[in-house]
Amino acid sequence: MSEIDSKQRDEKVFELYEQLLEIEQRLIPTGLHLFGRPSSAGEQIDLFKMIASFDRPEHGIRALPQELVEDAVREFLEHGSDAATRLLEGQGLKPESTRPVFALLESVSAKLQTNTEIDALIRAIRGEFIEPGPGADIIQNPDVLPTGRNTHAINPYSVPSAVAFARGEVVATSLLERYRNEHGRFPEAMALVLWGLDNIKTQGEGVAQALWLLGVQPVRDALNRSTSVAAIPLAELGRPRIDVVMTVSGIFRDLFSPTVQLLDKAVRLVAQLDEPLEQNYVRKHVHEQIAQERCELDDAAVRVFSNAPGNYGTNVNFMVMDSSWEREETLGDLFVTRKCFAYGRDSRGRAIDGREARVAMDRALSRVEATYQNIDTFEIGLTDVDHYFEYLGGVSKAVEKRARARPAIYLSDSLSREVKIRTLEESVRLETRTKTLNPKWYEGMLKHGFRGVAEIENHVSNTFGWSATADAVDDWIYAEVANTFLFDETMLERLRELNPHSAHALVQRLLEANGRGYWDADSTALEKLRDISRSLEDQLEGVA
Repeated sequence: MSEIDSKQRDEKVFELYEQLLEIEQRLIPTGLHLFGRPSSAGEQIDLFKMIASFDRPEHGIRALPQELVEDAVREFLEHGSDAATRLLEGQGLKPESTRPVFALLESVSAKLQTNTEIDALIRAIRGEFIEPGPGADIIQNPDVLPTGRNTHAINPYSVPSAVAFARGEVVATSLLERYRNEHGRFPEAMALVLWGLDNIKTQGEGVAQALWLLGVQPVRDALNRSTSVAAIPLAELGRPRIDVVMTVSGIFRDLFSPTVQLLDKAVRLVAQLDEPLEQNYVRKHVHEQIAQERCELDDAAVRVFSNAPGNYGTNVNFMVMDSSWEREETLGDLFVTRKCFAYGRDSRGRAIDGREARVAMDRALSRVEATYQNIDTFEIGLTDVDHYFEYLGGVSKAVEKRARARPAIYLSDSLSREVKIRTLEESVRLETRTKTLNPKWYEGMLKHGFRGVAEIENHVSNTFGWSATADAVDDWIYAEVANTFLFDETMLERLRELNPHSAHALVQRLLEANGRGYWDADSTALEKLRDISRSLEDQLEGVA
């Protein structure tokens, strides 16, 4: 073997090792939450490992070293905080630096054993007061415990918080570096998806990322409210200002009206800066559109889009799940039809609240070279719900038609110590390996019987949604789903007994994936699937 071949082999082995380590360290749900039931000790090990793996400067807590965190958490759960502190002291860590971590874990452990969900439900039915609590997942904010409280939002004028803005810089920089490494330059325009609940949980990290891409920072008034923006000098920014098209959810529009105005204000500020066009892509594109179409700046600078007032969602998910489309571009067109309503203020300060602006959205999306969404929860991933593919998949499909090229599609993963930017294809593979095809995950689901099988089928259908909107699912994923759940006779029999309806839907989804050209399955596999489908149909119809 030559030296070059040996080096390439070592690089491949190391890459594989990193992927395996990433899967191993992923927090994997081992079943559905049971209303009113505290979590088990087995579930707490992985949870506590993740909680102890993050710095929490607001509490003066430093993360435990990655190589020691599992042993320390096990010692904590078996013998308590003092024993775990002594264990780490033997590894050279001072007790004063580790005690705060275990104090936090003790608090979390006690709150996990306190479950007031049923009591709170009864009080709600009676119309009584329910104690409020913050909304997030436990890893991001352990103060969400105990469960059973009425979650509250945040002051929209505080968005983005100082911490969120600092984290936003790291993510935005990593995102642009990933694109530049793959394409040799910065993207001139990007489309971002912003959700309301995600920005509540992170105090506006998604908003902060959009501001950093534009190269502006929030300006706070005497009441500490983010009411304006200021441009970060190009010399300090060290790169061009990116043109950002923002599609915001209906919930974001409703809960963050001041933030919507802030984002629109940021775009219009950047569009009017006296800077070289090659360093300010917003100004470049606005000037091009004004020259080509002889339109006003107010029309050329529209970049914040959502649903019409009172409307929510894209309906792309319904069209995919109902298999009610013939051409894929129909999915992108539906996205634009639902989300082409502009928000912000014009140059005279007049509110633009839900004005239909399809032409403006078409123009803005025609320049987009990359689409992006932030993933910031341990609880819900790309294939857990259909909202990810209806938004990020929908806007990507809309861009593909209008830009006449498929955009690069990225997601940021802030679920580990270091922020990682992944392509959509990488994210789907990771999600499939850690959940859908992982015995730890699907056996946890099957413990729930009928509902568990439905959850497995739901994951497969949501994976299919990424084929429909972005063609981002590898052939092997569908093949392994078939091998794991349908071609294994023992597993198939379990699915038959627990939920034949969802088992049949799973088979039909795989056949549809092949029929639409998303899975190049061999004839033997297809015939097996058709036989299984006919058998399940007979079972459902009561045919002996």
